[in-house]
Amino acid sequence: MKNAKKLLAIVAAGAALVSMTACGSSNGGSGKSGSKAESGTLSVAWWGNQDRNARQAKVNQAFEAAHKDVKVQGQFFEWNDYWKKLSTQVAGHQMPDVIAMDYSYLKQYVDNGQLLELDKYISDGTIKTAGISKDVLASGQMKGKQYAISLGSSSPAMIYNKTVLDKAGLTMPQSLTLDEFEKMSKTVYEKTGYKTNFRYYEASELLEYVLRGEGKTLFKDKELGVSASELKPYFQVYQNGIDQGWHLSPTLFTEIQTGSVEQDPVVYGTSPDRQSWVSFKFTSQLPAMQKVAKDQDLELAPWPSANLKKANYVKPGMFYAISKTCKNPDLAAKYIDFYTNNDEAVKDMLTDRGLPIAEHSLKTVTPMLSADEQKVVKFLQDVVIPNSSKINPPSPSAATTVNTQTLPQVEEALLYKKTDATAAAKQFHDEANDALKR
Repeated sequence: MKNAKKLLAIVAAGAALVSMTACGSSNGGSGKSGSKAESGTLSVAWWGNQDRNARQAKVNQAFEAAHKDVKVQGQFFEWNDYWKKLSTQVAGHQMPDVIAMDYSYLKQYVDNGQLLELDKYISDGTIKTAGISKDVLASGQMKGKQYAISLGSSSPAMIYNKTVLDKAGLTMPQSLTLDEFEKMSKTVYEKTGYKTNFRYYEASELLEYVLRGEGKTLFKDKELGVSASELKPYFQVYQNGIDQGWHLSPTLFTEIQTGSVEQDPVVYGTSPDRQSWVSFKFTSQLPAMQKVAKDQDLELAPWPSANLKKANYVKPGMFYAISKTCKNPDLAAKYIDFYTNNDEAVKDMLTDRGLPIAEHSLKTVTPMLSADEQKVVKFLQDVVIPNSSKINPPSPSAATTVNTQTLPQVEEALLYKKTDATAAAKQFHDEANDALKR
C-alpha cells in the first residue's frame, strides 16, 4: 500500500541533522562525580519543527555558557525520521547521551534496557524536583523506577481553523461525539469546500481516546482490550468521509512530509479541497501551527468522544531520558536539570513542549507568553484538567508495529475504497493481536 510504505520508508527530506556524534564519543569520563562531570561533549537528540529546533539551540548554548568546558551536539529530526534514526543508533550501540522520549515509546525502551535509572540523580539533588507534582513525575516511572523526566504538560486537542468555521456559520461546541464530528465535517465541506483529516497517517492516540470515552482500553499487555465490533465505529468515520466526499484524498499524503507541523493540511495547501479544517494534535503544537497559518485563526477543542471526562487526559509533551550506554551520565543529568529548572532555559523554550512542569518555571514564563501560548495555558487549566482522567499506562512494545504498520495500512485501504469499515475493523483487530502476542 503506497502511503503505508511511504510512512515506513520515509526519508529525512525535511529534517535537519546537526550532529551524528553519539554517546560513545563523549570524552567526559566514567560518569563518576568530579571535574569530569563538568567537561566533555554531550549529544542531545529530539524531534521537532524549525521553531522548536531554534529554541532548543538556545537552551544548548545557555548550558554551554554555564559549563564552559562542555560542548552540546544536537541531533534533530521530524517525528517519523527520529524514531527510525534512533532505532538504527540503538542497533549500532551509538545512542545519543540525552534522548527525547515519547510516552508511547517509553515502555519499549525501558523493557529493552536502553534507559538509565534517574532515581539517584533525583535523590542527590542533581535533578531537582521541587514544585513538580508527583503525578507528573510518575508519568516517567516504570517498575518503581524513574527513567524519564517530562519536559512539559500537554493534552490531545483538535487544532481547528476558526476562520473556516465562521465562514460556514458554525461554532465549536465544548465537546463533540463522533457522530457530531462527522456532521460538522460534512457541513464544513458543503459550505466552504474545506475537507477533513481524521488523523490519517498518525498513530493510535485518537483511537485510544475514542475508546477511553466509552470506558474501554485499546492496548493490554499481550492483546487488544476491545473486539472488532467495538473498533468498527472508528473506522466507519473514514468510510463515511471518503464516500461522502468530505475526507481528504489519501493521494494528498504522498506529496507532503508526514508528521511535519508546517506541512499539516490544516496550515498547508493551496485550495480548500487539499486542506483540512482540523488537525488532531496536542496543545503544545498550536503556536507553531499558528505561525504557519498566518491570517487564519486557529483555536483548540477536545477530541471527539462519548464522554469527555473519561476520554481526556494530561499528557507529558515529551520526556528527556539518559541512554544506558552514556559515558558521562552525571553531565547528562545536569543537562536535564538545567532544562527543567534554569530560568534562561525555560524562557527559551516557553510552552513549545507543553507547560513547564516545575511550579517556579511556569511562574517565570507566564508573563512572557504570546497570545497563542496563553490559549494553551487557558485550555489546559480551564478545559482539560477539570475534565480529564488518569492517562493510560504506556503502550506495550509491540504497539509500535501496530502504529507504524497495521493502522496506517488499514486506514489507507479504507480511503482508497479497497475495504469497508467492518472488514477494516476485523483486519486491524486480528493483525494487532498477532503483533501484540509476538
